[in-house]
Amino acid sequence: MLALLLLANHEIGMDREKTERPVADVFEVMDKVAELSVLPFWPGFDTKKIPVAVFDGLNTYCFNAGEKPDGFSPLPKKKGVFFFAGQHANVRGNSVTRLADHWTATSVLSDHSRRSKEKYSIRDMAGIIIHEQFHIFQRSQHPDWRQNDGLLLFYPAETNETLMLRRIEKEAFKRAVGATSKDHTAGWAKEALRYREQRLRKLETVFGLYEKELQRTEGLSDYIEKIARATAPLSASSITNLIAPAGIRDLGYVEGRWIAMILDRLEPDWKLALENDDTRYLEDILIAAAGKFSAVIDGFTEKEALEFKSAAEADFRAWECAKNQQLEKFQQQPGLKVEIVSTANPLRIRIFEPLEIETLPGRGVYHKKIFSAHNDGSSLKILDQPCITYFDDSFRVVKLILNGLAADPEIDEKGNTLSLTSENVTLQIHYAKIVRGQNCILLEL
Repeated sequence: MLALLLLANHEIGMDREKTERPVADVFEVMDKVAELSVLPFWPGFDTKKIPVAVFDGLNTYCFNAGEKPDGFSPLPKKKGVFFFAGQHANVRGNSVTRLADHWTATSVLSDHSRRSKEKYSIRDMAGIIIHEQFHIFQRSQHPDWRQNDGLLLFYPAETNETLMLRRIEKEAFKRAVGATSKDHTAGWAKEALRYREQRLRKLETVFGLYEKELQRTEGLSDYIEKIARATAPLSASSITNLIAPAGIRDLGYVEGRWIAMILDRLEPDWKLALENDDTRYLEDILIAAAGKFSAVIDGFTEKEALEFKSAAEADFRAWECAKNQQLEKFQQQPGLKVEIVSTANPLRIRIFEPLEIETLPGRGVYHKKIFSAHNDGSSLKILDQPCITYFDDSFRVVKLILNGLAADPEIDEKGNTLSLTSENVTLQIHYAKIVRGQNCILLEL
């Protein structure tokens, strides 16, 4: 499997507002992490042994590190805590990074979710940190638990049928979690797995495997977080009902969490079983566990099935219309157009936002939010300005189209370089050939 690409797959803090006071008391948050560590999250998972770097809105603090990371200073009267004035370059969101040669969970404190606008308590902030700590645990104890998010760039085009099946699958899992008896839990789990199998039959095997891996990494981390936060078990982001690939990416969190909760009821020793054989997937364990129950449920009514079908068809049409309008608006943007052809020297992805992309024919991807890539001589970063990329079989960029640039770049024809630094776009391109036209520049790398 390809190495995991660096993605903006957690809430990032790049657009946070300036603040004159901390979002929260970082020591109160970390005290809550320590308090919650007594919960039976996972065999062998100890939050006190996993480094954490937290930006509180003003400064960055490092806990559990053991040794001082570069640029940090010991904090007087706080044994084992290190301090960095301002926001450290590696602490840009709720994610993981390397500090002092150790994998470190990172968090940018916020009093609300930027996506759902949900208000966060101190316990919620602590739960989010524990989520990221569990990713560190996964990396150290189960290094093969790594989904390749680059596959989202090639994810098959959604249809109204696959959208319908995914929504029914999700609802069946939800009913399994909310069932009042083990028999009904198992029955609805089987129903969910049946619809899931129908949907995955329409995809290449690699994409079904990706979803299983996503359930095991992000799904389990989401499960751990929800235990820590003591939030409603049936809560789910509305993104899971959206068109692929965004809907698929978010579904892995929710279904992984729900399958874990179902297994808590049907197969209480499932965590130890997975620890002893970490090649297994959650849904494979669920198939075996649910198979021990023979009770049959009625399933969805004919009316419910028709409602799922009608809603999926309407939402699919609306998405197609909105997508076409977005692409038309992109093509007609006033300003400079820059097209980079990098077939001879492909660009490697640094970061993209998987919840803010649309796949296009010919392995094209429309990026709405953020995209960054580089090679040995060139680099680019695009934030809050759409662009279109095309990829080769190795997930490398062979073509990029950027429209609507308000500023003209600097071109050094002797050094064969093009440079541009604006609020949303940074380009540093070393080209082999340049063709300039009216309001357009074509670069070949």
